[in-house]
Amino acid sequence: MKNKEQRIMKDINHKISREIVNTAKKHKAKVIKLERLENIRSTTRTSRKNNPSLHTWSFYRLAQYIEYKAKLAGIEVEYVDSVYTSQKCPQCGNIHHAKDRKYICKCGYHTHRDLLGAINICNSTEYIGNRCIA
Repeated sequence: MKNKEQRIMKDINHKISREIVNTAKKHKAKVIKLERLENIRSTTRTSRKNNPSLHTWSFYRLAQYIEYKAKLAGIEVEYVDSVYTSQKCPQCGNIHHAKDRKYICKCGYHTHRDLLGAINICNSTEYIGNRCIA
């Protein structure tokens, strides 16, 4: 069963990475930014809902696939610091924890927490390298 699961995850990672690179090409992006997720398993809260999928997902492999497919397409991959990406308001810079999946800042800015993270990664100037593991 474990080999079957690994093959399925490898296939999913290939499909996700291809979609990411194809989307970047479609929008003529020159850079794909990713969070450096070195200690994701030890820093996330565990729950019955997330635990099995989080601990079997190969973040490193997905990042490698994105890197090599992006390189073939002439797109650079940069890694940014993941600190506060889903907690920092892109308008006022205020940092606070979101309730549920909704992020509402004191300044009035509101969005989905995952979209907030993507916005902050895109706008990040905290460049920490162009390789998955330094």
